[in-house]
Amino acid sequence: MEILKNEYHFPSQTGVGEIYARSFAAADKAQCRAVLQIAHGMAEHGDRYDEFALYLAEKGYAVYIIDHAGHGKSASADDRGFFGERDGWSGLVSDSKLLTDIARNENPGLPLIFFGHSMGSFVARIYAERYGADLAGAVFCGTAGTNPVAGVGIALAGLIAKLRGSRYRSSFMDNMAFGAYNKRIPNPRTKFDWLSANEANVDAYVADPACGFLFTVAGLRDVSTLLSKANAEQWYQNLPKELPVLLIAGEEDPVGAYGKGVRQVEQLLRESAHSNVECKLYPGLRHEILNEDIKDEVYADVLAWCDKLI
Repeated sequence: MEILKNEYHFPSQTGVGEIYARSFAAADKAQCRAVLQIAHGMAEHGDRYDEFALYLAEKGYAVYIIDHAGHGKSASADDRGFFGERDGWSGLVSDSKLLTDIARNENPGLPLIFFGHSMGSFVARIYAERYGADLAGAVFCGTAGTNPVAGVGIALAGLIAKLRGSRYRSSFMDNMAFGAYNKRIPNPRTKFDWLSANEANVDAYVADPACGFLFTVAGLRDVSTLLSKANAEQWYQNLPKELPVLLIAGEEDPVGAYGKGVRQVEQLLRESAHSNVECKLYPGLRHEILNEDIKDEVYADVLAWCDKLI
């Protein structure tokens, strides 16, 4: 199957920079069965999802991937980890909606599934709250449950932003947020070993100048706000009850509290009358389950779930 790749550019709704996005789809439109849109994680970029996107495109999906504001080709080096002075978290969701509009215009009538990983799963969850009635399904990959210190993080980041400026990069805040993520890994080689048990994947991440950068305090405040809003009681009530949801994560992923946070999201969805919810935790896998040694199994699981919907 011939796969075409397209690029898109449009002003970010955060007010910071121009969004860069790409698509992978069969050259023969008749072979496209559905659309899958991807929101990537924190301190990475959309290019890291090329293999996953090509796999799905070969299976008949038109795949659209955004570089969020403050990330990848959507940001200058100075703008990395920065989404604007206020409400940047909401701008991330609005940027994703603009890419959806492009995807729908290019694929009229096809069902659309939204896939978000890590920070992208928080974006996906707020997106689904706003626009879920028009989605065929949502996949929340490497997501997190309630974080009791999220409110403290929002307040502290806001205070530091007032004192030092919103673009200030705080090693203290970064360590507070991620410093404990390697605690269950014996003799970690790098501070990013929690991402993956696949050493080559970790090394590629460390070597990539567009990955692993220090966030601005305003950016950390926005990510904490996304997390807080995605776990609020209101989110569970507002999310369309009929929306199919798939939760996937590694059992050794500290972002999801080693499975506990992901199961919490599953339980609260069911308790709030969301009946079409599936959850799968992968033993031995860490945060980036799309890049682990058994990624082919993860790919196949996501494809099988999406195929059921369409």
